[in-house]
Amino acid sequence: MRSGGEKGAIAARQKPCTRNAPAARLTEPRADWHVVPMDTTDLRLHAPADARPRAGGEFVLYWMQATMRAHDNFALNYAIERANELGLPVLVYHGLRHDYPWASDRFHTWILESVADLYADFEAKGIQYAFWLDGSRGEHTQWPAGQRTAGKSEEGTGKHTAPSSPSPFTLPSSLGPTPLVALARRAALVVTDYVPTFIAPRQIRGLREKVETPVIAVDSCTVVPLRYHDKEHSTARGIRPVLMEALPHYLWPVENLEPRVRTRVALEFEPTVIREAGNGKREVGTGRSVAELVAACDVDHAVPPSTTFRGGTRAGRARLAAFLETGLPRYADQRNDPNQPDAVSRLSPWLHFGNLSIHEVLLAAQAAGPADPYAKFLDEALTWRELAHNFCFWNPKHRTAAAIPEWARKQLADHEADPRPHLYPLEAMEQARTAEPLWNAAQRSYLVEGFMHNYMRMLWGKTVLQWTPNAAECLRVLEHLNNKYALDGRDPNSYGGIMWIFGKFDRPFYPRPIYGLVRYQSLRAAKDKFDVARYVASYG
Repeated sequence: MRSGGEKGAIAARQKPCTRNAPAARLTEPRADWHVVPMDTTDLRLHAPADARPRAGGEFVLYWMQATMRAHDNFALNYAIERANELGLPVLVYHGLRHDYPWASDRFHTWILESVADLYADFEAKGIQYAFWLDGSRGEHTQWPAGQRTAGKSEEGTGKHTAPSSPSPFTLPSSLGPTPLVALARRAALVVTDYVPTFIAPRQIRGLREKVETPVIAVDSCTVVPLRYHDKEHSTARGIRPVLMEALPHYLWPVENLEPRVRTRVALEFEPTVIREAGNGKREVGTGRSVAELVAACDVDHAVPPSTTFRGGTRAGRARLAAFLETGLPRYADQRNDPNQPDAVSRLSPWLHFGNLSIHEVLLAAQAAGPADPYAKFLDEALTWRELAHNFCFWNPKHRTAAAIPEWARKQLADHEADPRPHLYPLEAMEQARTAEPLWNAAQRSYLVEGFMHNYMRMLWGKTVLQWTPNAAECLRVLEHLNNKYALDGRDPNSYGGIMWIFGKFDRPFYPRPIYGLVRYQSLRAAKDKFDVARYVASYG
């Protein structure tokens, strides 16, 4: 797990950055099995303290979940590093089930578009990559299509039950274990991606309970490792100096390691192979397009693919290049104008799916300059993004109203009886059928593109507080609309942004009905900040 600027040192082991590292608890390895023990000072690792490779394992398995790239990938590098030490090959396994919360054509399409790039990139590296597309339907479905709702609210209580997560480890008994479980049982070590929210943490715990093979999760989602911090930071002002102090030790090009053993691993399932063809990305053998593959999956077909964005590293790098050329020079001055979409990076979908590395993005922006726009971009892409990751990592209730700061929670509760201009049902908001054209236009950007300008997200979220009876119901609505439609939803940044609506990372302001001392933002006042009519027309 090496970074090019660290002269061969393990990526998160720089001497100034070993705070919070647990004490090593190592035992002597088996005499018949060469083991280099896990380095417990590596702050990117999330693993049991006694994790050691399983004797007799055939390979090191990298279970790809959230970091869908073959480069700048700390989890992949760690898997290669351990495989090289053990004299074993590396196998990359990537599975896509149909029953994750909010599963839809939009997200399935993005992932399958990414898979075509992954096959090409891993083949170029000489690394075996196997993708499994789940085709289960009917009685095999744990989260049936058409029943992916916003969760349940207990009437009169404001309590919300979020959608449950599927298990990636179970199929009907007649079908045997899933490919993941079968491969994990054969591996010497399982390495996977660490993300502090959505389904990844529970899936990691679930696999650890299912197999004896050690499962080590690796943080590739942040510049400064999540375990570098010793607490939850409550404001950007609080975390900024910590990040700036650590940045010289962590913001370096990531060295991409090469496996020494390239023996092919025999598979007990038939992978779905997708490659770029002359007429688009298609399944090898059948010739089915990505759209045809998605249509055959038991997901929500009412949420179509984005009309604007495409998945995969190649599309992400094209967008990055365009931003550096035409957007970054305007970023400091025009980033808050929704009518200037190219003045912001719009890279969050590719960062969410792991097609691009935040290291790659920041280093490219730093090299492109100019200095002032880069400094502002760094503050947004590093400070606010890593603040949200820190929040999700340290706060297990980050998806609930309990994560709202106490002062803000009290203010919102004290004003629950204030009259609301409207109490719209979820369906009306979801389909952009409110009396506010500007809000409807913002929601339509989600419905059509799967992306909303950050300034509009703030207005969009603050307005829903006026249209729901309490903070818990507002949170339920925002989580559902964001996670169902946004390409960059189901992400620490999403939960950080949603919680900002309720006063998280913020301070008290002047008192207002409904909001109390929580910051207020007005759709009416937007006309003084940008051309509202132009924005509404663009999503009319």
